[in-house]
Amino acid sequence: MVTIKTDELIDKCSNFLSKISTNKFLIAFSGGLDSTVLLDCLYKLSSKKELIIRSIHINHNISNDAHKYEDHCLKITNKYGIEHLSKRINIDGFSNIEEQCREKRYQSITDIAHKDECVLTAHHEDDQVETFFLRLIRGSGVRGLSSMKNKTMINDRIIGRPFLNISKKEIIDYQKKYNLKFISDESNQDNKFDRNYLRNHVIPHIKKRWPSINKNITNNILIQEIQSKFTSDNIELVLPNYYAENKNELLVDKLNKEDFHIKVIIIHEWVFMLTQAILNLKQIKEILKILNTNNDSNPLFEFSSIIIKKNKNLLSLSKKYE
Repeated sequence: MVTIKTDELIDKCSNFLSKISTNKFLIAFSGGLDSTVLLDCLYKLSSKKELIIRSIHINHNISNDAHKYEDHCLKITNKYGIEHLSKRINIDGFSNIEEQCREKRYQSITDIAHKDECVLTAHHEDDQVETFFLRLIRGSGVRGLSSMKNKTMINDRIIGRPFLNISKKEIIDYQKKYNLKFISDESNQDNKFDRNYLRNHVIPHIKKRWPSINKNITNNILIQEIQSKFTSDNIELVLPNYYAENKNELLVDKLNKEDFHIKVIIIHEWVFMLTQAILNLKQIKEILKILNTNNDSNPLFEFSSIIIKKNKNLLSLSKKYE
């Protein structure tokens, strides 16, 4: 039995878990600072709450030291006596590495997660601000700018982010307080990746001039989330009017009768509801071009694992690996 001292971060984590409708949790454990603190919080909470926890490490096989990170995670979880799994994935090193890592990481984790488990990640407030800037730069709309959620569904599994409203400083303070051992992935310093460039160069300069940027961005995210929620609540009443035989097919002739802004919202929400992918306006415009092509041109739109085709009066969506 672990003796737990009163700790604000543990209390916040406990409060978050109390709102999840399960006591079984799969922790995404990279071995880095953030997930190390999350793992420690859950371990300590499990001694006074009826929690069933296990962890998973995803080895992206990008770093030369990837095997060391994998071994470190196994060592730490053995020390805690937590059931631990490791999964290796392969990344095509020639295009959109960040997006590939994210998609394959979530796919692997949700494949392993049980239906009655909630997957926990250690995303925190600073990660949220980075995500907002990334999506702003990439031209995301309201849904994209609402950024990450405290709780969401990915691949039919619950994803929980207990630290999303917690600052990096709080996490660092906790790590120092309990002298937790963690690893630093050198790839986090590689600024060829967009998120690293924002984290290491852009955002620190912004914070020097506007120290309250995190608070301001968080408020902006909330505004986007409110607007996005309103759209989601109402689109479910509208979309069925455009379905063909099933949700994966829309009627082209009905779509073409609508004004531009209506078509943009319909396509955006349709793709999101089926795949959780968030398209920007440029991508949606490409899809709208497909609506006006002739039936013999075999028009096609591809994004990540999504394929959208037009066949006569049907606009259909499928996934590459289905």
